[in-house]
Amino acid sequence: MKRYFETVKSLTKIAGDKFGVVIQMFISCGLYNLSSLLPPIAISGIIAVITNNNFNGIWYYALLYILFYVIYYSMLNWNYHTYTTLANYYHLEVQKKLFEHVSNNDSIFGKISKGKIVDTTSDDVRYLVDVMDSASEALTRFLQLIIIFIIFSSYNIVVALIAVIIDITYIVLMNNNSKKVSKYYEGTRKYEDKVIDTLNQMLINLKQVKSLNMMPNLDKKLDKTRIKWKEEYKGKRKALTDRYCNMPYIVYIGKILLYIFLGYLVTTGRMTIDKLVLLISYFELTITCTDNMLTFLLDLSNYGIRVKRIKNILDYTSESNIDFGEITNDYINGLIEFNRVNYEINNNKILNNISFKVYPNEITAIVGHSGSGKTTIVNLLYRLDRVKSGSISIDNESIYNYTRKAYATNVSGVFQKPFVFEMSIRDNLSLVDSNFQHQIDACKRVGIHDYIMSLSKGYNTVIKEEERILSDGQKQLLAIARALLTKSEILIFDEVTSNIDPSSTTQIGEILEDLKQDHTILMITHKPEMMTLADRVIVLEKGKVVAKGINEDVYKKSPLYKELRNKTFASVSNIENDVI
Repeated sequence: MKRYFETVKSLTKIAGDKFGVVIQMFISCGLYNLSSLLPPIAISGIIAVITNNNFNGIWYYALLYILFYVIYYSMLNWNYHTYTTLANYYHLEVQKKLFEHVSNNDSIFGKISKGKIVDTTSDDVRYLVDVMDSASEALTRFLQLIIIFIIFSSYNIVVALIAVIIDITYIVLMNNNSKKVSKYYEGTRKYEDKVIDTLNQMLINLKQVKSLNMMPNLDKKLDKTRIKWKEEYKGKRKALTDRYCNMPYIVYIGKILLYIFLGYLVTTGRMTIDKLVLLISYFELTITCTDNMLTFLLDLSNYGIRVKRIKNILDYTSESNIDFGEITNDYINGLIEFNRVNYEINNNKILNNISFKVYPNEITAIVGHSGSGKTTIVNLLYRLDRVKSGSISIDNESIYNYTRKAYATNVSGVFQKPFVFEMSIRDNLSLVDSNFQHQIDACKRVGIHDYIMSLSKGYNTVIKEEERILSDGQKQLLAIARALLTKSEILIFDEVTSNIDPSSTTQIGEILEDLKQDHTILMITHKPEMMTLADRVIVLEKGKVVAKGINEDVYKKSPLYKELRNKTFASVSNIENDVI
């Protein structure tokens, strides 16, 4: 019973306060189930009237029978209403919590697979209401059984003892079976998660999977997971077969023995026919109640797996989770300073004592070979990670001192792969700023407004990947417009031209030249044509700043920067006369 209680307790912690509706569910469930015990009384009364040749009294019991079912269905209706209310609340609130928690703890993907997170968010939350429903149904069925056994005892203590022995034996065996079913159910979910996770990765990289003919080997790899799933599913089905095909023999053998004993009582004159019918009706209800109770307890065990999966996600907290400060200043100049910043992962030094400044109204480029630490600098500025030592400041204030809202309106940017949701252009932009005129102004500034207006539905055009309404370059322009809508003074461009054609690269270069007039521009790039746009350059090598300063000065004095700008990739072992 402890694990059932823990499941309900975990749900109340996850889903928050709906105590009033939960109480209504338990009360309505109790009343509609307990009222199901009343009709046998009316049926017994009808038989008693008939056997006593007093037909006129039958109408009283007939009306009573109807009344009992009016009560039953009224309570059932109330129960359905509370179920619907709780279902809406649990589903929407918990799903919202999961979305927010994952977005605030992006390192969670290093601990929990994307497949599991997607499956939990889309599937497991749907069954949360059934935790409370199963708990209330199981508890009510237990109370029904107690009442029925009290009724048995009031008529014949031997009958009551036989019924109790049969029922307890059945419950113990079925409860042990429930543990087995839940164990195998958890196993099937585990391997389903692995398959979904692989499918998710495959869909994201489908072009590469097809072009490199990975599918046959990928399918072989998945077969190992499928075999594991098959073993768990086979164990689950075997346990269910025992549950529904073998264990019921206990009940039916016991039922035959009980009915023989009741028949004996009637033939010896110790029990009347109407009492026989009443007790048989209640024993049939005992079987039904027991089966239902065990089914709901089994469901509760399985739902406990779902609750556990949700709880595991919500309990995850990134070790590098960064708190926000109290500075609400939304009007900054945009001076960025890294001062002796160090950062490491698993004792691997990623950034080694780096210092530099990024100035307003300039384009500053950070360049270097792959693995030199460029992406880490961007992640630190987006506050996705925290420095191990040293400081990062904006306008001489630590970036960790700003509130979430203030920082979001000060620092924004565009990433390497342009990303837009499958919704209208206007809706995509409205995710940042719903003011339509602001959207038009931003799109005009990046040079995509005229193209959007050439589309049949203009800004209401829905972006669909398969229809290729926007090229990669146009998606990048839309992403830049979206970044402008944040009103951020600092804009970070992380390899934004790496996947687009030369003409789009030239266009984005012109946009950056325009944007620097009223922004601080930090650009990560490996393209020579973009490097030449920069006013200042910071050159990284193995986590260290090996050159920094005015673009042309760095070019003249830094062999590594010459290498990068000239598109040569010979190894550079010694860098002398760096501009620091």
